[in-house]
Amino acid sequence: MSGSPASAPSGPGTDRADGAAGRPAGRLLRLVLAILPSTAAGRKLAAGAVADSVGSGMFLAASTLYFVTVVGIPATRVGAVISIAGIIGLISPVPFGRLADRVGPTRVYVALLAARGVGYAGFALVDSFWPYAVLTCVLTALDRGCSPLQQVVVGLIEGGENQARTMASIRSVRNIGLTAGFLLAGAVLAIEHRAAFAALFLGNALTFFVIALVVERLRRGLESPAGATTAKQAGAVAKQAGPGPEETGPGPEETGPLAQEAAGEPDSGPARVRSPFLDLRFLLFTVSNGILSLHDSVLFLLLPLWLTTATSAPASAVSVLLAVNTVLTVLLQVYVAKFADTTARALRLIWFALVPLLLSCGVFAGAEYVPAWPAAAFAVIAVVLLTVGENVHSVAVWNLSYDMSPAPARARYLATFSLGVTGQQIVGPVLMTAVVLPLGTSGWALLAGVFLLAGLGLRATGGPRPAPTADRAPAPEPAVAAASTGSPASTDAPTTPTPSEVTS
Repeated sequence: MSGSPASAPSGPGTDRADGAAGRPAGRLLRLVLAILPSTAAGRKLAAGAVADSVGSGMFLAASTLYFVTVVGIPATRVGAVISIAGIIGLISPVPFGRLADRVGPTRVYVALLAARGVGYAGFALVDSFWPYAVLTCVLTALDRGCSPLQQVVVGLIEGGENQARTMASIRSVRNIGLTAGFLLAGAVLAIEHRAAFAALFLGNALTFFVIALVVERLRRGLESPAGATTAKQAGAVAKQAGPGPEETGPGPEETGPLAQEAAGEPDSGPARVRSPFLDLRFLLFTVSNGILSLHDSVLFLLLPLWLTTATSAPASAVSVLLAVNTVLTVLLQVYVAKFADTTARALRLIWFALVPLLLSCGVFAGAEYVPAWPAAAFAVIAVVLLTVGENVHSVAVWNLSYDMSPAPARARYLATFSLGVTGQQIVGPVLMTAVVLPLGTSGWALLAGVFLLAGLGLRATGGPRPAPTADRAPAPEPAVAAASTGSPASTDAPTTPTPSEVTS
């Protein structure tokens, strides 16, 4: 009998074999657990992000080919529509951010997700140019409006020391989801049938409703009697600790954005907090971040052109280099997040982002002077350095931008902050193709200088600042204080880092 002790292999050799077989599975399990957020709510947000990114990956990989080859829209007109939509998307986060500050970030975020679901399903019905153009412009505006609101929602739901880890986790799982979406789109492209593309569009639309449902259930959980009781108790604990040195006005249990939205009360804060466009320090921080974000254009636009025109490396190495970036991003985001648990530590991370970014420019330049395979090795090293700098920079500015945004106007401030990255997406391609690539070594030196100035700008403008309203109050337990305020833990003293994790 196969299950009996007599017939089962045994002995030391068997134990070693079983252990060897179990070790890879154990390592994989530990890796998955390291990537996932540490809280139940964070894991639900990450699961929603996976569904969203799988659908986005499918759409990105197949949509352009569908509209050009199946619907019959000329490629030049598709490109023109995408460019116009990008300009519209540049300004859309600001009005959505202002609306979110008035009626509640999670409510606006869920509404935008539902609208995106309806819109992306509509692509299955598009059969001519104008419906495609209108739908693309509207959805790009909705997409860009959602991005900063996600950060606000994570801050409200997670808060405190869990926020940086959860945001990092979402980015990690989104990279995994996008890769899965690309692979699924490959099957649709192989079928080359209109019905298969329609199913892809509907599948992508469904993912938006999935994440909207996840966020809405979390929001309703905060509004439940148990959630309200917890917030009230947390506020009482913070109040008993006494007012902090920067605290004025009512206690956190009365003014916290999380408590206000859970109670269904619109925030009247926008009338009391100045516009982010009048906040010179925040604008300089936003511009500096947009400039440092040029590493994004280096990776996805300049790298393929540079590798094939300026080096002797084989063109096939491009896919390997992009895979290196994706894998490292998944692994690094969670690890780095634990070093950004306070504003002061996040600000110090800017130095740790600058060093690999500057070194990568030197390695990229050096690859132009060596034979094929050494050039490929140089390119791999440069991409590793660029990816490390990119991930450290991203985690640092998530924390800093959130902390620098006054709580009553946080959605507006973070929407304005997103304009820096969007501006880079417009200016970056021109800068890379018209300046850096033609200049060769001088171009890489110029880019290194730009990175250095942008990093110094972030250091000079980032960090804590006095505010008319207190975003957080000290309390004996950081987790309790975060629950009552919906903002990151106090930056006065470092807290014990949580296990790191990655986000979108």
